[in-house]
Amino acid sequence: MTEHKTRSRRGLKLLAIILSAFVLPAYFIFRLFEPVFVWNSGWQTLTNKDRLIGEQTAIPEGYADIILAANRSLDEAILTNDFPAVSVALGKNGALIWARAAGFRDIKNEVPVTLQTKFRIGSVSKAVTATTAARLSDEGVLDIDASIKDLVPYYPQKAFDITTRQLMTHTAGIRHYGPCLCFPFDEYSNQKHHDSVESAIGRFSKSALLFEPGTDFSYSSYGVTLASAAMEGASGQSFDSLIETKLTTPLGMKNTLREGLADGDFAVPYVIKDGQYKKAYPVDSSNKTAGGGFLSTPIDLILMTQAILTQDYVAPATRESLFYTPQKLATGEVNEQSYAFGWRSHLSTDIFDDGREVMISHHGGVAMGGIAFLIMYPEHDMSIAITVNRQMDGVGELWNLVHAIAQEVILRTEKARD
Repeated sequence: MTEHKTRSRRGLKLLAIILSAFVLPAYFIFRLFEPVFVWNSGWQTLTNKDRLIGEQTAIPEGYADIILAANRSLDEAILTNDFPAVSVALGKNGALIWARAAGFRDIKNEVPVTLQTKFRIGSVSKAVTATTAARLSDEGVLDIDASIKDLVPYYPQKAFDITTRQLMTHTAGIRHYGPCLCFPFDEYSNQKHHDSVESAIGRFSKSALLFEPGTDFSYSSYGVTLASAAMEGASGQSFDSLIETKLTTPLGMKNTLREGLADGDFAVPYVIKDGQYKKAYPVDSSNKTAGGGFLSTPIDLILMTQAILTQDYVAPATRESLFYTPQKLATGEVNEQSYAFGWRSHLSTDIFDDGREVMISHHGGVAMGGIAFLIMYPEHDMSIAITVNRQMDGVGELWNLVHAIAQEVILRTEKARD
């Protein structure tokens, strides 16, 4: 009997050793690379059934032909690119001209998208944050050229001082997302929830600067997170409160907020492959709210951009110097992305067939299960916004759609003026 018990104990120990040697490492490997392992499961067929259903605003007088052409381009883009749902809005001369939403915000349950459906906008969040920061600057609340060390005392002092301007123009030397000792292994797929900006900054606060601020350019969503902390320190308000009191409430942006606060009419984020779809890998965007964690609608984004273009929401000199003028490095050269304060700004020859130059200020956004694009045409007091609940590598397809709409509007406006 005693010998039998001894053998049983030995068997249990052996089993424990096997579990420790194989099962636990396998579990950790799975968790580290979970997005890769789950990629091949859960796919369902995507059909074209009712993919063009939705709603649009009334068409203003004089815009019927323009909107007809825009709708043709939009329909083609939806079917060609397998967009589950797309929402688009056009603004000009201080007003919303047109908006349309088509497709399904929830494919499985065939729930149509609406004009109020909130989408992940990815890095278009940077333009939202920049616009709020510019407002604080105009009010004398935030000095964007002062060191942030007194505004963000919990951020460790580095070898050089950092300013909000440098953070918002990606010239501060703050690193971007990277690998981590976490599940999964990369910060872009973050699973940890941060209840505050201070907590989120803990993700990168110990990292050394990549270069002396002002001497180089390195795109960083974490830099914008740090800028949001400076905004909090200068104002004495939380970042959520700043966005609400300084931006969304004054401008009537009812559907713009960070993802953790959203409920109701939300576009399910998807990945699409070879005519099949599945929900995007779940992530928590609280590590990058200011630079990549907002939800919004094209209508809201048009309200914001039209306030920039045609109203005094920010002073004319402010929008010219911050939004329309790319940041120069210490060498005097413009940075490699023509990046201004939360916006990319430059002359473009891609809009018209005749190659004429047009000034544009824009930002794209690539999120887990969504893409977005927002653009202003300052010379024409025009802006266009598009959101899609499909993950893609970039926003190139949205560029084509935006340019088609812009060309129609500008050409017909010029013709009517002549």
